[in-house]
Amino acid sequence: MSLSTFTIGARALPPDQRAALASTVRLLSCLVTESIVRALYFPLEGFEATGFTVVLKPGVSSDHPYSNSDILAIIPLRHVPVYKHDGQDERAKEIGLLDPLDMMPSVFELSSVPNDVLDGRPHSNLSAAILRILTAPGWDVKSSTALMLNKGPLSIWYMCAQSLKLDAATADDIGEEFASAVRWSSYSFENPPPAPTFDSPSIDWEESIVEGHPTHPMHKTRRFLSPLPDFAPGAYDLYNPKLRFVAVPKGDLKITYNFEELTRPLLDAAAQRAGNPLIIPDGYAVVPIHELQVAHVQEKFSDVQVYPEEFNLDVRAQQSIRSVIIPNVYHELSLKLGVGIKLTSAVRTISPESAYLGPRFSSQVVPFLELDPEIVTVAKELASVVHAHPNGEIGKHCAAIVRECYENTSEERGERLIVCTSLVESGHSGEGGDVPPVIRVFNLDTEDKRAEWLDKFVAIFFRAFIPSVLKNGVAFECHPQNCLARFDLKTKELKGFIIRDFGGLRIHPPTLYESTGVELDFLSGHSIIADDLEDVYTRMYHTVFHNHLQQLIRVLGLHYNGRGWDIVRKNLRDAIPQSHPLWATWMSPERKTFPGKCFMRMRMSGMYRFHLHGPFPNLIHYTGTNEKSVV
Repeated sequence: MSLSTFTIGARALPPDQRAALASTVRLLSCLVTESIVRALYFPLEGFEATGFTVVLKPGVSSDHPYSNSDILAIIPLRHVPVYKHDGQDERAKEIGLLDPLDMMPSVFELSSVPNDVLDGRPHSNLSAAILRILTAPGWDVKSSTALMLNKGPLSIWYMCAQSLKLDAATADDIGEEFASAVRWSSYSFENPPPAPTFDSPSIDWEESIVEGHPTHPMHKTRRFLSPLPDFAPGAYDLYNPKLRFVAVPKGDLKITYNFEELTRPLLDAAAQRAGNPLIIPDGYAVVPIHELQVAHVQEKFSDVQVYPEEFNLDVRAQQSIRSVIIPNVYHELSLKLGVGIKLTSAVRTISPESAYLGPRFSSQVVPFLELDPEIVTVAKELASVVHAHPNGEIGKHCAAIVRECYENTSEERGERLIVCTSLVESGHSGEGGDVPPVIRVFNLDTEDKRAEWLDKFVAIFFRAFIPSVLKNGVAFECHPQNCLARFDLKTKELKGFIIRDFGGLRIHPPTLYESTGVELDFLSGHSIIADDLEDVYTRMYHTVFHNHLQQLIRVLGLHYNGRGWDIVRKNLRDAIPQSHPLWATWMSPERKTFPGKCFMRMRMSGMYRFHLHGPFPNLIHYTGTNEKSVV
C-alpha cells in the first residue's frame, strides 16, 4: 500500500501546522504549473529527498545570477516532478508540473536572520547540501543565508503578489481566502470523518472528505458572504443544514418545467412537521432555500415572504454543500440550492443561465447523445426556478434545481454508488483511516492489483465519457466530484458511472446539431458554449487527465513509474479512432503541452465561470522517471 512521504510526514504535524502546509504546497503547485513562476530541479544524493526545487519569484529573468531576492521558496522533493519540454535555464531543468505529492512535508524560505532557521536539527545536513548547490556559478546567494521553515501560505502569497504588482485589495482578498482554507483545514484534521466502508451509504461517502481538492490552494475555503456572519469552523454544520421556504410572486420568477409539482411533497412534509398548513398566497410560488439563504433573500428581495422557521426539513449535504438529499421525503430526487458561501474560488449560487439550461439540456439533448446506458447514466435536472431580478448576480441567490438522485435507490439495483473524490481521500478516523479507500476497500495491496483495478476503471470511464465528445461535440465535466462510480454490491466490480451537474459542460452547438438534429436552447453568453471542437477537447482533457485520473494514478502508486499512464494510453488507443481529430489533439507526439485550467490566474483576474488556460505538460505522454539515475 503506497502512501506518499508527504502524506505520512504531514500527518505527524499538529493540525494547524499541517493545515498551513497543505495550503502552502497547493499554492506553490499552482504558481509553478501555471507558469506564474519558474522552478528549477536539483537532484540530491544521500538524502530521503530525491532532490529539491528552487521556486523563483514572478518575472525573474535567467540572464543574471540568482540572488536571495529572486527566490520565493525552496522545497525538498521526494519524487522527480514533470519537466518542461522546452526549459532553457542552464542551471538546471525547469519544472512544468509540480504536484503536492512530489514534495517532502517542508517548505523553506531564505533568511539572513538566525531566528527560527535550520541551523541545527533535524535538517542541518539537508540545509547545508542545498546551500552548497546555491553557491555554484549562476548564483549570488549570500554566504550568511540560512533556510527558514515556512509557516503558511500568506508569506509566499504576499511576496508573489508584490512581484506581480497585484493591487492591494485583490491581494488581501485572496489572502483572506488562504487564511480561511487554513482554518477550516485545521478543523478538518482535528475532527476527521469516519473511514467509509463499502457498506457505507452514498451520503456517508459524500461527507467523508478530509483534504478536499488535491491542488487548489483554496481547497478548504469557506467564506460566508454578508449579511451572513463569518462562522468559525465547527460553529455551523454545513453537512446537516435545514431546508427553509419562501413565497415569491410568480411574476418575479423564471420557472422551468413542473417545479411546483415536483417540490409539493417538500411543502407537505414541512407543514406536517410544523403541525400547521403552509399557505401559499394567490399568485405566489414557494421556493425551497438553504437556511443560510434566508438572510440573503431578506436583504436582496423585497417581494419575498419568508415562512416561519417551524416550516423546515432536515437535509444532508453532498460534497458540494449546495446539493442536498431530503431523507424520508425525496427518494428518487434531490435539490441543488443556491448558497451564498464562497467555496474554493466560487460563490455557490445558481446562475440564471444554469437554471435555464439544466432542465432543457436534460430533456432535449441528453436522450440523443452517444451514451451507453449500461455504462453511464446522466442525473437529469428536471425543473428549476430562479429569481427574475434584472441583475443576475442578485437573482442567483434565490434559485433551486430539482435533480434525479440515484444514490438513494442504488441498493435496490444491487449497486453501491461512491463519489470518485472520496476514493482517493485519506486521514479518516477509525480503523484503516490512513489508507485511501480505493486501496483499502478494494484490497489493492500489490502494485499488480492496483494496475489491474486501474485498467478496468479507465476502460469503463472512457467508454462512458468519450463517445459524446467524439460524435456530439459534448464534454461532460467528469471531474471526480461530479462522477459517482457504480460498484456491484456483491462483487465490488465497477459497472459504470453516474454523471451529475451541468455547470461545467462544454458544447459545440454545430457538431451537436449535425449529429442529433437538436438545436441547443441556452441563454446568450453561457460559459458552456465552445467556439470550436478544440475548446471541447481542452475542457475534457483538464477534467479527465489533469484532474481526475492524475490524482487516482498518483494515489495508486502508478505515476512515477509511468505504469498508470501506460494504461491510459492503451485504453485511449481502444477508445479513439486514429482518423478522428481528437486522436491528433490528445495523442500526437507533437502535443508536448495542453491547455490546463489555471486556478490562481483565474482568481487573480476575478474569474470563476469562464476559464483561463495555460500550457501544462501533456500527461498522456508521461512515461515516468528513473529517480535513481536523474541527472
